[in-house]
Amino acid sequence: MRNRLEGTRYFPLGESLVASVGGGAGIIFGIDKDVLILDRFFLGGNNLRGFEVFGAGPRDVSANDSIGGNWIYHGTAELTFPLGLPDEFAIKGRVFSDFGSVGDTDSTGPNIRDTGSLRASAGIGLSWRSPIGPIAIDIAQAILKEDFDQTQTIRLNFGTRF
Repeated sequence: MRNRLEGTRYFPLGESLVASVGGGAGIIFGIDKDVLILDRFFLGGNNLRGFEVFGAGPRDVSANDSIGGNWIYHGTAELTFPLGLPDEFAIKGRVFSDFGSVGDTDSTGPNIRDTGSLRASAGIGLSWRSPIGPIAIDIAQAILKEDFDQTQTIRLNFGTRF
């Protein structure tokens, strides 16, 4: 049985600033059997900038593979602001901080690392409402991480986080 809850709240601050907070949590458990790796939760990329996709959380360090977890939580705080460019350019700046964790994997063995510890990042970004859809670039630094996590400084997104 898999359950997940997510949400975001936006707060206009005057005419040009928008603050937002958001997050999510989830849990999965198998009834009389282990949860398959394809059904587990993964952290990194869009839900934890500063980390590669599936870059944070339980990992098989011998193969350097993310193995996911049976629970997850993640959150973000962001401030979007104008850059002083004409409105027709539709480009905005932002600062953000993301946090989260994932853990409790059914996989076992001497090479499995599953701490369930908090991960966090902070960064800056640009978003552009282009004619073909939203495009965003983020530069983020992992602040809290484990030595087996995979980080990513620059992330380019198409169609998300606007």
